[in-house]
Amino acid sequence: MMTVSTNTYVPPWMLLQAARANLHSIFCQALRKLQPADRVDTAEWAQAYLKLPKENSDTPGEYDLYYAPYLYGIFAALDDPDIPEVNCMKAAQVAWTTALIAYILKRVDCDPSAIIGMFAGEGAAREFSDEKLVPIVKETARVQAKIDISMSRRSGNRTLHRNFPGGFLKLISSNAIRSVKSTPAKVLFVEEPDDSNENVKEQGDSVLLLWERAKRQRKPKKILGGTPALKGFSRVERHILRSDRRVLPVACHACGEKHVLDFDHVKWDEAEMPWHEEYGRALPDTAFYVCPHCGVTWDDYQRKENIRDTVMAAIAAGDLNCGWVAQGTFAGVAGFMELSELYSCLPGAGMRELVEAKLQADHRKAQGDDNAEIVFVNSKLGRPYEYDDGRDDAQSLRERAKQDEFSQGAELVCPAQGLLVTCGIDVQHDRVELVFRAWGVGEESWLLYYGAIYADGSCADKNDAVWPALDSQIFASIRHATGCQIYVKAISIDSSDGATSDAVYHWVRSRQKQYRERLVMAIKGASLGDPEIFSTPKVKSVDHKNPKKQTKADKYGVKVFSVGTNKAKDWLAAHMKLFGAGPGRFHYYQGVRDDYFDHMTAEAKIPSKRSPGKKVWECKSGRRCEAWDCEVYALHAARAKRVHLMQLDAWLTLEAELKQNDLFTVAPTTDLVSLPAVDSDPVRGDARRPSTFWNR
Repeated sequence: MMTVSTNTYVPPWMLLQAARANLHSIFCQALRKLQPADRVDTAEWAQAYLKLPKENSDTPGEYDLYYAPYLYGIFAALDDPDIPEVNCMKAAQVAWTTALIAYILKRVDCDPSAIIGMFAGEGAAREFSDEKLVPIVKETARVQAKIDISMSRRSGNRTLHRNFPGGFLKLISSNAIRSVKSTPAKVLFVEEPDDSNENVKEQGDSVLLLWERAKRQRKPKKILGGTPALKGFSRVERHILRSDRRVLPVACHACGEKHVLDFDHVKWDEAEMPWHEEYGRALPDTAFYVCPHCGVTWDDYQRKENIRDTVMAAIAAGDLNCGWVAQGTFAGVAGFMELSELYSCLPGAGMRELVEAKLQADHRKAQGDDNAEIVFVNSKLGRPYEYDDGRDDAQSLRERAKQDEFSQGAELVCPAQGLLVTCGIDVQHDRVELVFRAWGVGEESWLLYYGAIYADGSCADKNDAVWPALDSQIFASIRHATGCQIYVKAISIDSSDGATSDAVYHWVRSRQKQYRERLVMAIKGASLGDPEIFSTPKVKSVDHKNPKKQTKADKYGVKVFSVGTNKAKDWLAAHMKLFGAGPGRFHYYQGVRDDYFDHMTAEAKIPSKRSPGKKVWECKSGRRCEAWDCEVYALHAARAKRVHLMQLDAWLTLEAELKQNDLFTVAPTTDLVSLPAVDSDPVRGDARRPSTFWNR
């Protein structure tokens, strides 16, 4: 019987061909995974899929850039992989938050990754999630299956943390240092940076700390947007100044010329007689816009159409910026500015509301309240408000110092009229900065020295070389203009930083014992209740969380003095304006560090955000003010020595002591200060022995 073999012979060349085909297929699949996904424009995605809810939108339903055409250019920058950072300084109602959510959801759908958003506080983060993000996700079917908003235990989602395939969305508070510094992410965004923490737990700016989370990411995207605050104090303004500063010029329908929309071109009619308490004769309903080139007037319909036509014409012409024009050089940061509510194309958004807000602000300002004007400029025009506190700028101070004949002394040489020297010390983590100031009759004063001593490691280490180096500086003699030697009599050193306070308390306690003739004080600033510049400390420090518990200062046996910082800064600002010689004059020395004057103008007294009607001292955004703080502390030390209460006989006593103490060292060559003779008090006489406490 014949048998048939079931084995099929496959020639080797066919096996090789099949293997080659399989390898080619595997290679192509791997290559496709390595290639970046096709770029999806946010503008197209949002108008195709995004749905807006009825409860918080003027235009519910399908998202349409017809109502916000200026966003085309912002979306283009967000989509550009070669732009790592996008900043926007804007008015309050220009649909920015909705645009931000559109970009986030497009990333969730098309290019998922870790996304972190930072808000001023946890409450603001929750409001963003509950009132803006979740309602839009509920309406947008495209992402409903990807972001679980049920917050079920199985999903692992929470209000501030939502997972999706390929990534997560985490919302954090700028006050939480652990959240700000912990998780790396490819996409980072900051809402309202002017409200966020500028120094989280003494570790730095929350925005810059957040930006560090994207440092090792490939093609990261950092987004920052918000309404500005006061000029010089606004953080969104500071970030815009780092950008290429893009504006959107709008073409006039009549002449075709372009210009950036400005409220200065908004006009209105007036009635013959005043008819309204706030508006006077003005008629806000008649508001219109005037083209600065041809004088043709625009109504609200024409204004909106001109904006739309400008943007669409730019897109049709192939303009990648969609009509936006950079005023500066691009260096990795795209910035969008001058985005006022005049650009709003939403239904009902018109010039009448802007005119009403302006007239109300003018009315309140005439009554002495400029808060409404600040809100108008910040929130309606999207510009930082330029507040004039009456202080000179740094360059003006430099010029005045050059012209002041009493500010021409050498460094560490006390002028003849200076009879008492105090020192103010500001402690940073890596250095101490210090000021020596000499005082004379009527609180006239002279800067003797401003400088810094750097630590080998950290000022938090009480054994660091910075502390003996500080000793050699402040406990050494200072040459007096008369040839005598003078010494620092009172020292105020900042102990408010918890990281360095141990080392400061150790230094203060040990130097109090070693230099009993000097007044060495650990200090902390106090502004609540507007306390006096100097006040005697309590017998025992108080920990308000646990009054029975010993504080850190108590353990070192140190009393902490409070500095009334508001009154101290008021005093300094007022006396820095004075010129020439005489009581209260504030002098410098020749060759003082150039940045000293920058520090001395780094703060201004501005309207408080939290307490309407009250003004507070604030440091300008991104500025350093260590010299200013040192001067505050040196003034505190002078008040501790009662310089402001010293009468002429007390100054004469200091003059005599200075001469007497120097008899065995260097003979004085001239009189210290020409002071008139003082007769003894015939009533008081010498019946009461004066206290020696303040002579330490």
